Amino acid sequence: MGDLRKRAWQWSKRATASFGELTCALFYERSLAEPVRPPLNPLGASIRLAEESDLDTICQLYADDPWLWLGDGPRDQAARGLYLDRLRRGERCFLAFVDGVLAHANWTCFTWGDALPGHPIRLRPGEVYTTDAFTPPAFRGKGVHGLVLGTMLDQARRQGARHAYTLGQLDRPDAHKGLRALGWQECGRVYFFLPRGAVRTPFLLRRGMTQPLFRD
Repeated sequence: MGDLRKRAWQWSKRATASFGELTCALFYERSLAEPVRPPLNPLGASIRLAEESDLDTICQLYADDPWLWLGDGPRDQAARGLYLDRLRRGERCFLAFVDGVLAHANWTCFTWGDALPGHPIRLRPGEVYTTDAFTPPAFRGKGVHGLVLGTMLDQARRQGARHAYTLGQLDRPDAHKGLRALGWQECGRVYFFLPRGAVRTPFLLRRGMTQPLFRD
């Protein structure tokens, strides 16, 4: 983003902040037709699938991040039920631990996943959607995200998936670099505004290939 456009975007966000949240979501895709390169594991992390007993820990991890958190504010107890529903319908949460400490959480969705506010992405056979990747500050920049995401994509491919999607946020440039380094390509953008107290957003502008986000 050029300096002028960046300043205009930041001004627009500040001007609308008292009424709601203005967001630009970046839509990424990645082919799984070829084998996924084995990820590095510099910290010797261990990875396992989350169980229902892990939900309180997962909620604590996400609660302070409004881009990821499914609740309406960090104290929304109803959000736990939404994550529980994910597990029970067959979506998978991958947890990474370093010396017994939770270092990353990430999800692979096979049926549908929470994408844009009030507007989930509905997946077709052979597609997966990765969502809600979170690394605590102490483990950022140390390869944990790449390790977990690579493991997720490899397992999805082994189960028959041939295409993956994910979302990023324009205001988090470090995450974009990480996704591109792992083989993801930006294919579209969606600009939207979420009024305060609303659960569904009006879409202001769509650019590029965003059709999978808007299936009925």
